[in-house]
Amino acid sequence: MKLRFQCPKCEAQNDSSNDESDKTIHCNSCSWESSASQSDEYLSCLVCGGRDLWRQKDFPQAIGLSCVAAGAILSLTAWYYYRPILAIGILLTFAALDIILFAVMPDVLVCYRCGARHSGGDISEHPTFDHQVAERYRQEKMRLEEAARTTARSKSASG
Repeated sequence: MKLRFQCPKCEAQNDSSNDESDKTIHCNSCSWESSASQSDEYLSCLVCGGRDLWRQKDFPQAIGLSCVAAGAILSLTAWYYYRPILAIGILLTFAALDIILFAVMPDVLVCYRCGARHSGGDISEHPTFDHQVAERYRQEKMRLEEAARTTARSKSASG
């Protein structure tokens, strides 16, 4: 299994391959490490232990948005020069490219809590993105940050 995650301690980006013999995940920049249980690798996040994971295509979003923008600009340029057949052809070409990429790109599991990306193996049984679950984790993160700020303020006021 391949894992891409942000270290919870130093916030460095890490890529690791976790095989059967290696039971720990560690940060390449600091001393943080976590034991990875292979038996439940698809039931919970290997970094934070969160049980909520969602499935998405393993494709860089920036490249996808660039393709959409390029298709729109090229199509609009063709429309500007009164070439409607060319403009529609450009849109159809980019739509076909999108369908092909969707069919061939593998899936990856993403943790709602920490954003770790787990790839490899059969993950087709996991659900796709759920806005309600994402909002729950966003609210949890905001509450934890506010509690940390409040604690820091009370320590600085008393000290």
